Amino acid sequence: MPLETLKFHLYSLRFTPYAKLADKNTSSSILKDTITYLTKELRNGQGHLIDKNRNRKNESPREIFMTSAVFMHKERRIRCGLALLRSGRVPKIKPIDEFKLVPIKTLGSIAEETHFFIDFSRNYAVICIEYNYFGPRISDVEYYLRNVARDTLKLSKTTDVNLYMSNTIDKTLENLKNVLNMQIKIQPSKIAQMDNDIKGQYFTGINTIGNRLKPNFIKVETLFQTPGNTVESKGLNKEANSMVKTLIGKFKARPFNIDCFDDFVVKYEDKEGNEEVFNLLKGKKELEYEVEMTTLKKRRHWYELIEKDFDEFMVTFN
Repeated sequence: MPLETLKFHLYSLRFTPYAKLADKNTSSSILKDTITYLTKELRNGQGHLIDKNRNRKNESPREIFMTSAVFMHKERRIRCGLALLRSGRVPKIKPIDEFKLVPIKTLGSIAEETHFFIDFSRNYAVICIEYNYFGPRISDVEYYLRNVARDTLKLSKTTDVNLYMSNTIDKTLENLKNVLNMQIKIQPSKIAQMDNDIKGQYFTGINTIGNRLKPNFIKVETLFQTPGNTVESKGLNKEANSMVKTLIGKFKARPFNIDCFDDFVVKYEDKEGNEEVFNLLKGKKELEYEVEMTTLKKRRHWYELIEKDFDEFMVTFN
């Protein structure tokens, strides 16, 4: 069987309790109460489904629900699965011995599942989440847990998520002198999910093109140096520098915005005059495995895949 590449990214997650409950509730206790509630719902056959786009006009439903939540008390971790119900065009299947297509809808709804694991050994949670392009992302996990903790259990007013990077963001913010080249690829439909300040400041034009022409993707490349030349910065590109620093700072503080981009690459001159490259999607702290998918028969097998590296990460990065 061919091998498939699986990637996992890492985030910290903190719950902020309501002021009146701060004396008895901590981020860790809120997490445990939230997962306990979801576990009980699953055991009772109830489940807890949330439409992330329920308050967004002209947006297709993005319905998510927890499929699994298992406490591993000895390891102080939780094995989880979150599903996304697929909307839009419904795929079909071909019966083994027949040359025809049968709507798969007759069997039920189509869903994509993302596996993730939560370490609660600290006073905040650390999430190791599978990268599933078609399935739920960290923004979905955060939204789901926040809504259960806030709206259902009345325990937490906000959550804070931070992405672990391989020192790329801090290095770029510290050393960036002049932007030389910037490439951005984005799905217009995702612009609505951005924080309003950067959406209004930098992406209004792209949003207008998306609304009028309806492309699947928009790719923008800006050049601030003569093609074919090495580093050459006769003058500072103040506007571009400001934009890149603002966006990179936003990616660090509000990592949900990263999910809006399919590509974000900046070539820049550093303070020493060297040419450097910031690649947003390759800068994440990442665990990568080549796996024969048939070996991952149980949810525990997914955890065993990342367990050793997750252990090492918890020692070295926290």
